[in-house]
Amino acid sequence: MTAFMVNELLGGYNVLQHSVKNDFDLAYLAENGIPKVAIQHLADSAGLELKDVISLLPVTPRNLQRYEDKDLLSNVVSDHLIALADLFSVGTRVLGKDYFLDWMNSKILALGNVKPMQFLRTHAGIELIKTELGRIEHGIFA
Repeated sequence: MTAFMVNELLGGYNVLQHSVKNDFDLAYLAENGIPKVAIQHLADSAGLELKDVISLLPVTPRNLQRYEDKDLLSNVVSDHLIALADLFSVGTRVLGKDYFLDWMNSKILALGNVKPMQFLRTHAGIELIKTELGRIEHGIFA
């Protein structure tokens, strides 16, 4: 996990109110909660619609409406948000931002002709997509 890039995608110190230098800091944030406004920052940074990012989180949109921007999300939602930010940082590094977004919304043969975006609701799915990106990065097309 590239803590610096995840930190930037989630809004940095101004949003997180915590200095992120390594994976231990990210684990601390996951356990203690990330402010709701980090969801909007991730959507903006990744070039996605807010509703698309929210649809990937283990929380209902209606429940999120009850939160103020500065309110901390649960550790489950925070952990998933960090995992998504990590995936987007890897994908951007491997494919570039624009191509990565196109790739995420295209049917991929190696993934059973399923769009990668459809796997992002679980940690297992996120890891599957990261593995595929690793294969691409190393020139292994399965």
